[in-house]
Amino acid sequence: MRTSIIRFLGVTALAASLVAPLALAATVPVVNTILTPGGHSDRMKITAVPAGGQIKHVGKNIHVLSANGTVVHIAKPAPRSTAAKARALAKTGWITFASWLNTGAPIGSFKTSWNVPPVPVGQHGQLLYLFNAIEPANGDAIMQPVLQYGISPAGGGQFWGVASWYLYSDQVFHSSLVPVSVGQRLDGEVQLVGVGNGFDYNSQFTNIQGTGITVVGGEQLALATITLEAYGVTVISDYPAGKTVFSGINLELSNGQFPGITWSTLNDDADGLSTVVDVGGSTSATIEIRY
Repeated sequence: MRTSIIRFLGVTALAASLVAPLALAATVPVVNTILTPGGHSDRMKITAVPAGGQIKHVGKNIHVLSANGTVVHIAKPAPRSTAAKARALAKTGWITFASWLNTGAPIGSFKTSWNVPPVPVGQHGQLLYLFNAIEPANGDAIMQPVLQYGISPAGGGQFWGVASWYLYSDQVFHSSLVPVSVGQRLDGEVQLVGVGNGFDYNSQFTNIQGTGITVVGGEQLALATITLEAYGVTVISDYPAGKTVFSGINLELSNGQFPGITWSTLNDDADGLSTVVDVGGSTSATIEIRY
């Protein structure tokens, strides 16, 4: 028996589980689902957002718009009460991460830079996600520019690629996957771009074209995280060697203020994976994920 990290959207818990080493890097498959940066998701509820398009909250539905404003898909999220129960049962593979919950003016921008890690030596069909993200305080959504290794609904294989993702209730949206090279610099940002009938956000790798998605009329995003998420890992060499350093971390509020931040961390002590805050705060912070 060992203790593994179980991450629900908005809830972190420690639970005992009778699983192989690197638990939570693998979850029990569910029929007609595929792994996303929110765990197992229904294939029928995953939508690719056209380049230059938008995700727009309209009443209880979500419209996906093309670059010219045409509605190309209408998603019908599960009611919040139903979604909350489903999320509470859906384990996701957040292995180790840093987080901070904002209680002041809305977050205006959350950005950081990191380099694409080496290709893992172990190859066992693993799926790895590395990202900075913001989610609402209630945890029923998340917006994130994501680096992935392996195969996700956005595509992929035995190489690294980047895309932006937005998860809301039981619905999943993503941009196209863009392959990247080992050592390449990534500049990930989630930015508040408007406030009206809800909050409008953009997620993208600012130095890589074709990786952005925009959400219009969503909830306020308040919980900032830097995270390693993984599935299908069977040996430690299924992770990259060494560490991933997220540097130049800047979190600015919509009023132009840089808040005082004490980052909280949660580690996978049983497997020796950890998140270390080298330089704290909201400007030029540095956080390492060590494998």
